[in-house]
Amino acid sequence: MGIGSPGTLREVFRGYTGDKKAPQLIADDEKVKAAPLPELTGDVFKAAGGKGFQRPFELATLRLRNMGEVLRNWKTYVPDAAYLTQRGATFLLDKDGAIVYEWRDRNILGFAENMSQPLSFLGNYVPAYRPTPPA
Repeated sequence: MGIGSPGTLREVFRGYTGDKKAPQLIADDEKVKAAPLPELTGDVFKAAGGKGFQRPFELATLRLRNMGEVLRNWKTYVPDAAYLTQRGATFLLDKDGAIVYEWRDRNILGFAENMSQPLSFLGNYVPAYRPTPPA
């Protein structure tokens, strides 16, 4: 459940409460299939919080959809259960394969230092990079 993993519960709750610093994840006209929920359209999330940012339940719904995908294809995604508890991380390599940036998360759901804008670190390495602002 991630209870003993620092930051995991905070990240779980962010999926349910939304994140005004993060961009919207599901377009208002997008069809969302995340069993066992009925098929939804993205505009249902407007009622939960508005538009133009990561709305309440939006990330949680995508996680539910991803979980269903993994469970249906368990042997493909997890051919060796020895790696099941691996944590998330982000690495940026230069043209020679040397690591120029790394972030190793200590919790289960994290993979970036700034989960609202996971690619924001690129601004230090790619001058033209601009994070996607919430609309």
